[in-house]
Amino acid sequence: MGLLQNKKAVIFDLDGTIVDSLGVWNRVDVLLAKELGCSNPDAEALHRLREDALERYKSAAQPYTCFCGEFGKFFGSSLSAEEVHALRFKISRKVLKSDVRLRDGVDKVIRKCADLGMKLAIATTTKRANIDIYSDVNELIRQKIHLREFFSVVISMEDVTQIKPDPECYQKALDRLGVEAKEALVIEDSRVGVMAAHAAGIDAAVVREPFSESNRQWLMREADWYFEDFVALAEAIGD
Repeated sequence: MGLLQNKKAVIFDLDGTIVDSLGVWNRVDVLLAKELGCSNPDAEALHRLREDALERYKSAAQPYTCFCGEFGKFFGSSLSAEEVHALRFKISRKVLKSDVRLRDGVDKVIRKCADLGMKLAIATTTKRANIDIYSDVNELIRQKIHLREFFSVVISMEDVTQIKPDPECYQKALDRLGVEAKEALVIEDSRVGVMAAHAAGIDAAVVREPFSESNRQWLMREADWYFEDFVALAEAIGD
């Protein structure tokens, strides 16, 4: 079983790990910026704004609403944080249904883990409504895999009080799976995800993701395993 020797469960992050969605969220924020009056928004700058804000507001009751408040102020909008958040949500519904795809090869890794008898979970701080779209509506994903058929446990933003790098989502996944931290492996793509996994006492394997390139050296040093793609991860799992 290679990488999964002595493991009973595999816990996957969602955005950027199972689904190739981080660029899509940049597109959502570009469309939001245009709605707020910016004619030519910089996608990379908006990505940094989002990541920085979510790190600072990770302990807030509504971190994404706080981010949207900053977003509106950044573009000089008179809308409240709640109004910007509602507008972003409306834009995202359309984009998530039609644009989000699976990461290349991740469906094969999920199936291989299931075939080896692993308990499978998703632990994410995205909204359950987004997960429902990926599972039940997005045909680009459903053509390759039906997520509900493979994941017995799904931890979403509504299930936690703290977002990553806090370990709460991974601790809850362990509890619902009925396994100890040493018996699980986390599959992640980001620095905050690895920090959350390790804070929960779980080994973390990272699959390279373009939007995490600025943290690549940190990830290669701090993650328990680092893979260039899901093909390499599948090989490490073995038969």
